[in-house]
Amino acid sequence: MFEVPRWKLFKLNGNPVFIEAWFLLLIAFFAFQNVRTADQLVSGLLWAPILFVSILWHEYGHALAIDRFGYGKSTIILQGMGGVTINTNRAATPPGQSIVISLAGPAFSFSLTVIFGAIAYFVNPTGLLGEFVIHMAQANLVWTIFNLLPIFPMDGGNVMRSVIQKITRNTRRSYELTAWISLFFVALLVLASFTYFQQGLFFTILIVFILAGPNVQLLKAARSAR
Repeated sequence: MFEVPRWKLFKLNGNPVFIEAWFLLLIAFFAFQNVRTADQLVSGLLWAPILFVSILWHEYGHALAIDRFGYGKSTIILQGMGGVTINTNRAATPPGQSIVISLAGPAFSFSLTVIFGAIAYFVNPTGLLGEFVIHMAQANLVWTIFNLLPIFPMDGGNVMRSVIQKITRNTRRSYELTAWISLFFVALLVLASFTYFQQGLFFTILIVFILAGPNVQLLKAARSAR
């Protein structure tokens, strides 16, 4: 089986940080998609630190919350469509804790929106620095909103699953409802991608591969638990 190349970078407050080759392709996509001139290339390359810092900070929010609940340090992996925080000690996290852990990532992302939005408003830097500041604020706002959509396995979907489980006290039922609601919103995203984006087919493939697949697996897990 093909294994995606992965490299360890450093430890962030005791949490090992890895980067996968797919993350480099993600950076390349954002950096070069609209490059026609040398100036555009320089501006495009700003996406490398923007994506790296933003996604790492988002995942660190999850890792910090996990650590605060006593599960220890986590492994942070920067991947093709963002990042993931893995902790093998929290297999059966109570719904209340799971909600807090899931919301910690978007909260950290939004903190970057506030910080860089304030810098843009009060300092108003110009040139490449100003462009970097504006993109950091905007990218993290979009990342916050997108992650809060009720679609598993994103943070909003995990919150939804934990809330349903807390209400129904039925793990299987929470899996089923989460998967069906998620697939409904995935369908809306597919429709929106064809309506508002020029690369509608590209975004549809990503949406189906990244978001629909896990929910089909979630439905299978729920049915096998009957």
